[in-house]
Amino acid sequence: MRKTALAAGGFALLLALTACGSETAPTTNNTAAPQAAEKPASSLFNDAQELVRAASSRADQAKTAKFTLEMDMMGQKISGSGQGSFEGANSKMTMSMQMMGMSIEMRMVDGQVFMKMPEGQNPTGKPWVKIEGADAAELSSAMDQAEQSDPRKILEMVQKAGKITNAESTTLDGQQVSHYTVDLDLKKAGGLGGASEADLKQLPDGITVPMELWLNAEQLPVQITMDMGVMMQKVAEQSGQQMPGGSAKMTMKYTDWGAPVDVEAPPADQVGSMPK
Repeated sequence: MRKTALAAGGFALLLALTACGSETAPTTNNTAAPQAAEKPASSLFNDAQELVRAASSRADQAKTAKFTLEMDMMGQKISGSGQGSFEGANSKMTMSMQMMGMSIEMRMVDGQVFMKMPEGQNPTGKPWVKIEGADAAELSSAMDQAEQSDPRKILEMVQKAGKITNAESTTLDGQQVSHYTVDLDLKKAGGLGGASEADLKQLPDGITVPMELWLNAEQLPVQITMDMGVMMQKVAEQSGQQMPGGSAKMTMKYTDWGAPVDVEAPPADQVGSMPK
């Protein structure tokens, strides 16, 4: 049971950091960034580099956001919500997930990771467990540092290996937005959060992942979707494995950019240490 909870929690955290994690954000201190950031939403970007400079510059100024996550991984439904403050080494994030019939809550504060495991699956007898040592390795290298929760990770991937194929002005959830369709070469982009060199070698060459990106009037991301179904099928075929059909789509929504967020470590008397 412990392994089940850790595996589910690790998968959930990896998904969150896939969409939110980054060791380094796209550069915003060059001379082109201010002009790009000031471009009105009615003026659409045709160049991925210019789009990333604008959006990452605005996100850098806002620093905080709330977000929701919806995933359909070959029929496995996953949902979650959270909030984060993205300030390098001082980053912190909290997220609640619903997956595999379980509710899991995670917090990253002061470089530490805590998980609230489903009832009956925490052998410490405490509501929370601190993930460290060998257990942290089980959760993947994507959670090595709390500052990797910066939501500009996907923008960084677009900067490295994205190509805008369509741009339009439209509305989303009642607000005016710029909608971009992007072809992303996942292998050239360095893979998802925590991907190792071995992981990258398994990715097929020349296969792009369809992505859609919506920016609000302030050039801040309000929705991002990715469908990795074709990519996952290709990887399975290369390894001689069979994978059930269907999509592997992830939708992230961001709201309340710049608003205060409430993220604190669990009370010490409610945290146990996982036995080795």
